[in-house]
Amino acid sequence: MDEFIKTALNQITTQIGDKADLIGQAKVFIEDRFGTAGLIACGLLLASILGLLLAKVTKLSFDLLRYVAVPSVAVTFVATYFLPYSFVYILPVAVAFFAIVLIVKG
Repeated sequence: MDEFIKTALNQITTQIGDKADLIGQAKVFIEDRFGTAGLIACGLLLASILGLLLAKVTKLSFDLLRYVAVPSVAVTFVATYFLPYSFVYILPVAVAFFAIVLIVKG
């Protein structure tokens, strides 16, 4: 087991080192072609792309809470009083229904 962990860690560090070398080569390429202003522009571009991606993921998570999780639990709770099924059996159906509603809405 120890040998497996050592081998896995060596492979992981090799993969990370390869990616770090690629980033370093890209930095050198951009700096050679465009100078310091190019590096700053590249950094701003990457930061804005990551910011937009983070905003989209955050919006999606709040939409899932607002339009899927909360209504599903509420409808399931009410349905347990009127139907002979338990909460555990109704919840997946309600989640699937509200997920489809979110897909159609979005």
